[in-house]
Amino acid sequence: MKPLKVIKKLFKFGSKAASKSKGSGGGGAFEWPAGIKIGIYGHQNSGKTVYFTVLNEESKISKNLQLSVTDNATSNSFLMNRRAIWGLGSTSEVGTVVDLRGERKFPDPSEKDQCLIFNAILDGSTKVPVVAYDFPGKSIALAGGDELKDKIIDFMTSCDGLLFFYDPKVMGSELESQAHVSSFVSLIEQIAPGHKRLPIPVGLVVTKADVLPGFAKDDQVMLISPEDEHLLSDDFDMFLNRMLAGKTVSADQAWAGSVRNVLIKLADFLKVIVGRTLNFQIFFVSNTGDEPEKVGTDVGRSIYKPPSKIRPIGVKDPFYWILTAVRRNRGVSRIRALAKVVMIVSIIWAVLCSMPFIYHLNYLLPQAELVEREILKANSGQVFSTGADERRRIQTAYSRYENSWCVKWFFKEFQAPSGKVRQFYRDFDISESVKVLDKTITRFNAMVSDSAYWPKLNPATDSLEMLPDLEKMLADLGEFHTGDETSVLFTRSGRVLRYWELFSQFIASRGDSTIPTAVVEQVKFNGDNYGTDLSDAERKLGKSLVAKLQVKTEAKAKVEASKRAVVELDDLIEEVNGNNDPSYRLDGAVKRLRKIKSDLTDRAAIKAVDRYIRDAKKWAKKQKFTYRIETVPDNAHLHIEVTARGENPTWAEQNQIFEGDEYPFEWKLNDDIHISFDAIDRACNWGANPSDKIVLKGKYCLFEMEGNLTFQNVGKQVTISFKPELAGRLPVLKK
Repeated sequence: MKPLKVIKKLFKFGSKAASKSKGSGGGGAFEWPAGIKIGIYGHQNSGKTVYFTVLNEESKISKNLQLSVTDNATSNSFLMNRRAIWGLGSTSEVGTVVDLRGERKFPDPSEKDQCLIFNAILDGSTKVPVVAYDFPGKSIALAGGDELKDKIIDFMTSCDGLLFFYDPKVMGSELESQAHVSSFVSLIEQIAPGHKRLPIPVGLVVTKADVLPGFAKDDQVMLISPEDEHLLSDDFDMFLNRMLAGKTVSADQAWAGSVRNVLIKLADFLKVIVGRTLNFQIFFVSNTGDEPEKVGTDVGRSIYKPPSKIRPIGVKDPFYWILTAVRRNRGVSRIRALAKVVMIVSIIWAVLCSMPFIYHLNYLLPQAELVEREILKANSGQVFSTGADERRRIQTAYSRYENSWCVKWFFKEFQAPSGKVRQFYRDFDISESVKVLDKTITRFNAMVSDSAYWPKLNPATDSLEMLPDLEKMLADLGEFHTGDETSVLFTRSGRVLRYWELFSQFIASRGDSTIPTAVVEQVKFNGDNYGTDLSDAERKLGKSLVAKLQVKTEAKAKVEASKRAVVELDDLIEEVNGNNDPSYRLDGAVKRLRKIKSDLTDRAAIKAVDRYIRDAKKWAKKQKFTYRIETVPDNAHLHIEVTARGENPTWAEQNQIFEGDEYPFEWKLNDDIHISFDAIDRACNWGANPSDKIVLKGKYCLFEMEGNLTFQNVGKQVTISFKPELAGRLPVLKK
């Protein structure tokens, strides 16, 4: 029962750990009422108090968002503010309480903080408790602040969703605007330090949008459309361009200018948002609909009077969006919690199930394999070199493995392969290895009989160059020449290796007539002294060596080499001419042709090789080329200059190259090519200080110029061709 208790404890621990969702944790120095905590973060005069009041009124006739105040303090606050904004009052002097019309005015800036507690009903069915917090906007000013600042930060950093309120009227003061933005950024960094992802939905609410030119319609409230939400994973510049290109924004020039000004002013704030969450939205709202009338000034602010008719635009959208996003976020958190619990249980289960596999594959099976591996290592990896006692030790190791409880219970399928290994060592017979050795000797005999398989002498290093088949055959012979020196495998492979030694000496010294004689004497010696020990394959190899080495002469070898070189040259013609890679045509092919030429005797073939090499050398000197500019986008133009490798261009030739132009220039291998791109709105400096620039480097960089070139910084592509095509100017191999 103990393992079950441990698993149960781990399950509970994983459940608790997974249930701690980011952005909703408390644990601070302040106690807050229960409910979804929505933070409204804004400076003085940003419209927080008016927003809550108007939102409460608008929700009374809304289908998708209704608010129900649940405490007297919140209800009284909303009532007082409503009377002020709408200019309402009451009297009972006539004996009956009646409404009166009074002076309309906006509420005075908040002087104290207040929790706003109410229920929200989403889409007519989903009821959620909501806690908001109204506070004096001056408390969050970067310069100064008061004792409420810590309390405000505690609420904001522990809330489930956050709305930043920005007053566009401060855009006229750069210092004030940047102070607000810096305060926003500071709060974001406290919620998600560094480059961490934001764990809660965040909205930016541009209040008092009625002062922005072009703002008038409900479809201007929400800036980021659903199809553009993916742009939040890109950088700020791409996000800005896409927002300004949106259908609603681009349709009205005045509104597009207003949106651009706001986004630019808030760039530093948006840059810390974009790329860190997809739960972000920008709203433009007006609590009054029409721009309020300015009636006076006070210290640090202007005094406005609400318009005669209050017709709010977009007030419900931010609050409905943030509540919906929070509920969606919580749903995801619950799924993540379940996933973490499942992961923990899966890990425990995987560990328990893996223990037999770990024991089997990391200890039990390697123990048996270790015995076999060490014995084979002591015998140079050859089974036929092992003794009877050594093979019995291997059989015992695999027998213990097969009869272990782990293999019997869990890995019965491994018993059959292990049994085959034991049977192999029990039934091992050296005669099978002798047959394999004779087959290897027969392979050697076939190579001796066909001079195409003979090794070639490299004059530069005096070493033999062997084909892979010959190297493999020698390696196989070497494996037999190990272990017991008295065994038939060791002695027979030794005699054959002596034949190889003489044969390789003959190849290395064709003019030494003593080597064929030495081969004849060695074959005769083996026949006289080993008699019946010689196999049929060994006898045939000796005869082939005597016959081949006695008839081969230096002249004949040279003729054979010349014939092979001519055949190779014929095969190479199609390969060379069909390969348009300049590094191959001007370098690789030249090296191969020089190597072939050393074996050629045919005069026509030699002339063809010399002609190709001579044409390839021309590329090392400057040649004249004519290029044509096929495409240059947006009426831009180019400047092109060739310099020696590593040198900077002088741009002395002051010309502008447009689409359709043809120009000649001179170039040789290893020269650099400098290409400047000047957009139509760029002041032309004849190549210097361009919109973008490409430098083509490398031995064959000319060929990179032909085709499409992309200027990464400006995102433009040009197309260049040559007359004639560069591939048509490469040297051609023909007889």
